[in-house]
Amino acid sequence: MLFNTSQVGLSAYMGLLAYEMAGGIVGNFHLDKSFTYLSFILVFFVTNVSLVSFYMTLRNESQLLENIARLLHKQSVLIYFTFVSFGILMTIVLQAEGLGGVILLSIILLFLSITYRHYYEMYDHFRFLSIKDELTGLYNHRYFQEKLNEMVAKGETVSLLLLDLDYFKIYNDMYGHPQGDKLLQEISKELVKEIPEHGVVCRYGGEEFAVLLPGTESEEALAIAESIRTRIAGHSFYGMEHMPKKRITVSVGVSTYPRMATSKENLIMLADEALYKVKYTSRNKVQLYSSLVDELKSHFQFGQAETELIQMIKTFLMIINSKDRYTFGHTERDMEYAEALARKIGLPEEEIKFIRYGALLHDIGKVEVPTEILNKKTRLTDEEWEIMKMHVIWGEEIVKPIRELAPCLPIIRHHHERYDGKGYPDGLAGTDIPLAARILTVVDSFDAMTTNRPYQKTKTIPEAIEELRRCSGTQFDPELVEPFIEVIKELRTVQMEQGA
Repeated sequence: MLFNTSQVGLSAYMGLLAYEMAGGIVGNFHLDKSFTYLSFILVFFVTNVSLVSFYMTLRNESQLLENIARLLHKQSVLIYFTFVSFGILMTIVLQAEGLGGVILLSIILLFLSITYRHYYEMYDHFRFLSIKDELTGLYNHRYFQEKLNEMVAKGETVSLLLLDLDYFKIYNDMYGHPQGDKLLQEISKELVKEIPEHGVVCRYGGEEFAVLLPGTESEEALAIAESIRTRIAGHSFYGMEHMPKKRITVSVGVSTYPRMATSKENLIMLADEALYKVKYTSRNKVQLYSSLVDELKSHFQFGQAETELIQMIKTFLMIINSKDRYTFGHTERDMEYAEALARKIGLPEEEIKFIRYGALLHDIGKVEVPTEILNKKTRLTDEEWEIMKMHVIWGEEIVKPIRELAPCLPIIRHHHERYDGKGYPDGLAGTDIPLAARILTVVDSFDAMTTNRPYQKTKTIPEAIEELRRCSGTQFDPELVEPFIEVIKELRTVQMEQGA
């Protein structure tokens, strides 16, 4: 109330000074002095907007220019000039009323002050609704986008954490949406406790949250993300005893601008890819985005032409990711499995290196497969299947010009051959199939069996192991099946020890 009355009085005083400087005379209303009245109105308006904007800036984190822009919105301007018109009309009516008119004018100013107070309250309310999530009280998705835009536009370092609650759909289905909402509110409170003062916590959507950490490099961001994961995993929530692992956990993807990303959109995409990798592998884990193609570059000394081709491959992988996120995540899992199996059977490091990158690139030819075939939710027709089978040929052609990656070509071309000779594209059998391709055939099939796909029922790990043994000697090299089963058991043991 005090501020409202004071700023109205100060605005009126500044308007009066402008009025007198323009030649206006205090007293009766004169229609021929319209310019002086216009001076008063404009100066009053500018002073009023400036004072209110400054006041709003002190009360919240919005920038001064942002608040000015909101007050200059057409609805605000319309309200102001409606009151001004009302004031002028009352002045004309009251100009001959003497002391009674002054008293009445004071009462009008008081009511104007009260009206402004309600206007500020309404402004604060709608401002809150425009930038805050009503359920959790965190900043909303719109504010997240605006704030990230500001940070990237300034070119400052900023790390982004994308968080997703694990098994939240199960919790919602089990206890209902009201209890699910309560869980989101509790998670929000726990989340805020681990964020430094300069951080911005937002509800990204559904059970996803986003944290902006300006001036924070990846190492510090990872530490903050890990503290969030630990706090949530260790907190007690209603009904957690009936959840998988008997707790509520969170998966976190981390990326940093400009060290990793080139734009706001790219930063979000990289954090999302890191999060997606966690969700498809272990959950309850923090994952920093890592570019496998950039890692590939670090292992080889490419010339200018090869560097451009590597960049093209990176672009192709991004296109595959946008067309079919399963394929992109699938290649990374295959790479991990293939490397582990190659080490298990004692291959030298040089061969393991090319097996890693062959696994990364083995499905790159799918960039040429039409999206409607790649993402089809039912079984492919014979014609569609023939197109899909061409991805091994197209992949080989894409990578062939990069001579440093020549050892990867047999993996790309032959990873769908079968040990009994009934595979494609060349119908090779037994040891005629390159060893690296035979390794990838085993791991590729295992990942396909244990990953959720629309056109097939997902197998459990024991079921997939049984299938590997059943097809040993027909689809798979019998010398590789048992070593790979050992690899699976070892990897699962490590994940269980890490609490995944």
